[in-house]
Amino acid sequence: MVTCMVNAARRTGNIAAAAVLASVGAVALMLHFAQHYTGDLQLPLPQRQSPNPESAANSAAYPRRAIDEDGRPLTLPRPTQRVASQYWSIDEMLYSILPPDYVVGVSQYAYDHNTSNVYSWAETFRPAIISNPEQVFVAAPDLVLVSSSARADLTDLLRTADVPTFRLFTNFKTLDEISNNILLTGYLTGQDSAARRVHDEFQSAIQRAASRKPPGTASPRVLGYSGRYSYGLHTSFHDVLRLLGATNVAAEEGLLGYDAVNTEQILRWNPEWIVSRANPGETDSVLQRLLEDPAIALTTAARKKQILVLDNNVFLPMSPFTATLLDNLSEAFYGNH
Repeated sequence: MVTCMVNAARRTGNIAAAAVLASVGAVALMLHFAQHYTGDLQLPLPQRQSPNPESAANSAAYPRRAIDEDGRPLTLPRPTQRVASQYWSIDEMLYSILPPDYVVGVSQYAYDHNTSNVYSWAETFRPAIISNPEQVFVAAPDLVLVSSSARADLTDLLRTADVPTFRLFTNFKTLDEISNNILLTGYLTGQDSAARRVHDEFQSAIQRAASRKPPGTASPRVLGYSGRYSYGLHTSFHDVLRLLGATNVAAEEGLLGYDAVNTEQILRWNPEWIVSRANPGETDSVLQRLLEDPAIALTTAARKKQILVLDNNVFLPMSPFTATLLDNLSEAFYGNH
């Protein structure tokens, strides 16, 4: 659910509906997870995937060939029917496009009720959790999709074992990158029509959200705040605010990427809106904690009751499910026009 403090006359609307090798360790895994839900902590590899996903999605011919983020070519002789994912955003891409029984491997986050948009499919079809090569071999996929931020030893071992493996760009900073990956995923899996449908629906959600700002309306000054961190330039959250015609306060103040802020800074910046996140069922308690902070309580956002707390599975996705975030934010800022 969504907890939103808004003016009485404003409606917010309702919420619709990586793993890596075990040797990385729990701390590194959580940093990796937080980084790519919110923005890069390091520069991504150049995006070298080919062919162009826009033209590729219109081709039904086989074999299909593409070059991944390692610069490694992959040839697919036929459409895939057993696909494994190593990363949370790829999980959501696959379940948005493929028949759910085609997904035979996922990241551990696919089963996480606090963050995942696909856990109901995961729990129904019980794909393997892909955290090491042995689990890939047991799942026996005919294609494995791994993140551009995954450790090289996983992809190297899989390629040495002749498992078709493709490293996808996942360090998204823009909605266009998410949109392109929808088409590319369809091309790689042979699900062109489904990918085109999902892509078009995502584009419609983008246009719908962008159109909600009434002409002549001032840009709301918005701060994304997650625990002790905010979202500056070069994050997908910044691109969402740009699309909605809002000002990203953290970027305005010079923040780059996903970085720490303190509440005294937030008071000085004085945002008109604060957008945060919580586990499902905990939005009220997170909102209360924010209001109890003496610095946040003095901000315009708090005084105007414009603190919005969204469930993690609404706030965090970088996949077709980002459409729900676009709807929630645009309706909160401008109403449901």
